[in-house]
Amino acid sequence: MDQQQPSVRLRHDTRPAQDTSTAESEEKTTNGGVNEERDGKGAPEPVKRRLSSSDESAGWMATLTERVDPLTLAVFRFLFGAAMVVHIVRAALTQDVIQANFQDFFPELNFHYYFAMNVWKPPVEITWYIFWACAVSAGLLSIGFLYRLASLSFFLLFTYINLLEKARYNNHYYLYILVSFLFLITDCNRSFSLDHLIACWRGKKTEKTSTVPKWQLDILRFQIFVCYFYGSIAKMNYDWVIRGEPCKTWFYRVEPIRQLAEIVVPPEYASSVIGHFFSAGGLLFDLLIGFMLISKTFRPMGFLMTFGFHLTNHFVFKIGTFPWVMMATNILFIEPETVSKIPILKNFATSANTSTSRDGKKTQTSKLCRPLLALLFCYVTAQCLVPFRHWLYPGDVNWTMEGHQFSWRMMLNAEDVVLRTLIRPQGGAEVVHTGYQINARQMKRMLTDPELILQYAQHLGRGHLQTTGSPASVRLDMWRSLNNRPFQRWVDPSVDLTTVDYWAFHYPWLEPRLPDSDIDFSELDRIRDEAKDGGKMATFFMDKPGGVFKTTLQADGPCSNISLLAVSGDVSVQIKKVHTPVPVGTGLSLPIGGFHRVRTGGDGPASVWAYLHDCSPGHFHNAMMMVSMDSWELY
Repeated sequence: MDQQQPSVRLRHDTRPAQDTSTAESEEKTTNGGVNEERDGKGAPEPVKRRLSSSDESAGWMATLTERVDPLTLAVFRFLFGAAMVVHIVRAALTQDVIQANFQDFFPELNFHYYFAMNVWKPPVEITWYIFWACAVSAGLLSIGFLYRLASLSFFLLFTYINLLEKARYNNHYYLYILVSFLFLITDCNRSFSLDHLIACWRGKKTEKTSTVPKWQLDILRFQIFVCYFYGSIAKMNYDWVIRGEPCKTWFYRVEPIRQLAEIVVPPEYASSVIGHFFSAGGLLFDLLIGFMLISKTFRPMGFLMTFGFHLTNHFVFKIGTFPWVMMATNILFIEPETVSKIPILKNFATSANTSTSRDGKKTQTSKLCRPLLALLFCYVTAQCLVPFRHWLYPGDVNWTMEGHQFSWRMMLNAEDVVLRTLIRPQGGAEVVHTGYQINARQMKRMLTDPELILQYAQHLGRGHLQTTGSPASVRLDMWRSLNNRPFQRWVDPSVDLTTVDYWAFHYPWLEPRLPDSDIDFSELDRIRDEAKDGGKMATFFMDKPGGVFKTTLQADGPCSNISLLAVSGDVSVQIKKVHTPVPVGTGLSLPIGGFHRVRTGGDGPASVWAYLHDCSPGHFHNAMMMVSMDSWELY
């Protein structure tokens, strides 16, 4: 270094001497020429330097607080509010929600969320007023009149209605609550609203009241992106990706889809092709659509895909207003300056350039106040982390359902559950409980939600204590079929659920799911097809070694020919005191009108057996004195 520095100085010293004024003049001329080539101005080129953290903070703050035309938000507000009016009126008048949940069919109990156990249940007359007030709030929200009050009342009333009955939980309703909350902290009434028209009429319209900071648009975009993207993460599981379930089960039942598939591929492969086609399509759609809507290049294609996807869901699954709301969210991803050019909307657009003031100077951006910045940070953090809370629980979330809700885990499971509730009074004999005082929606949710199962079991225990003065144990003989698997034990039948701590973090009384390696799915399909050809239906069960399934086959029903077929493992049947081993591949006729026990032996994999019956699944479940959604729908 010491030897190099003098040479550098010598090279500098050997330059021809120049007059100082001449050198400065030449330097100005040179720099001016460069700048004139770049921007046509003679100003010196700014010195480039690395941005500090404060500069970067100021940069994203300026982006968030940049003023934009509020028309995009206003149109979405209008569409969302209109959809909510339809949703609430439809629920109250055509779906009998009020009567079913709060009046006729279930007067003694409503299921609650663990964080809202003491929500006041109003009389049915007041409940009607609450529903209509919620509908009116949605209407005011849609037209943008008394916007802040309408947003607050809709958010509170709609949230309250959903807290009244957990059996009504739906990811769609959760999204509606989140969007209504975001309306509370945004200014979606600054265009295309009665509030805005009144402000203009009173002469209170200013540049600030005619624009909104860009973060208000970004937070709604973020929420829709989360809904899509986390839905794709939830689909990245073995059933969805490898087995093509539950799409294989759902879409194969749709006649036009099945007929089209059987034209394209051989009929024996149709169900598999249908399942994997819709599974792959659904996963890729949820994974990519958020990025496509953000990208200006792929946005038009994204719009077409959202319309196709949500219209398919609407006609296949009949899921109410959700597809229409999601299609309405497309407007959020169109740039505000583009929305203002739509012919039907351009009269409502802000006339002034939202990024510059009227004298041509750039508008000065403001900072987000600290409370609002903290609120947005907490909201974004919660939306990013809450969907992963199922990692805190052991086991597969699709089996245990712990951490399943509020996580955008939508349309992942095709489930069948059979339940026999056993009540044993203190010092008395065990009896089968049959008087389920719940409606169809409550039964459907209870059969698939461990929290509701526990609530109902403890409700039965309290009711027995109140009516008889003595305690009683409540045990459940409960089996669950997940995504076309055989029925497996879901609840430990030895546990008295009245003694279980309701506030425990985890439900250890849930049985673990048996491994798929013990199931030959192709063999199950073959048995189903053979049973169908013989005019029967097949219902599969499986249990671990050492298991015992005690059941009955009642004679007062349409089931007259029932047999048991051993599919795999070590299966034996006990009728009265006679034990009969059933070799794999052979069947055993079962007597109607008596009890039998199915025992699984060995020390290896689980055993699988099938009941072949000449009646519907609902009638077969009734014959076993077990309740299911199939049997419930018979009455």
